[in-house]
Amino acid sequence: MLRDLHGNVHYVPNGSIAVVTNMTKEYSRYVFDIGVAYREDVDEVIAVIKGIDQEMRNDPEFKDDILEPIEILGLDQFATSAVVIKARTTTLPIKQWRVGREFNRRIKKKFDELNIEIPFPHVTLYMGESKEGKSPPFHVAKEDM
Repeated sequence: MLRDLHGNVHYVPNGSIAVVTNMTKEYSRYVFDIGVAYREDVDEVIAVIKGIDQEMRNDPEFKDDILEPIEILGLDQFATSAVVIKARTTTLPIKQWRVGREFNRRIKKKFDELNIEIPFPHVTLYMGESKEGKSPPFHVAKEDM
């Protein structure tokens, strides 16, 4: 028996190559990958996430579904347009999606309120330069307009 990051229990019976996954044994987990702009203070973002978790654990509508404080696993990756903070919450079995959706809604609202940027892909177009250090001329063909 193995339990993964999401809290799912995988059974690997002896003498068999089959795997059975139980997503509801004792508890469930919701894993968050929260991307923020590179300019953001990661420690501030983590504090905001913990604050949202505290609010939800005090909210009568959600407090009975959340079994323990959110676990911040840390800054997980430097992605193309974002730094990604990984966290997970532990809930009653099959409540992870309900809690996760509400948590995401609250993150969006709080980040908007605090001007914490949730990034989207950015593209910088570099036209190159000649050996003399001059950029090539930029033209748009009439048929492209």
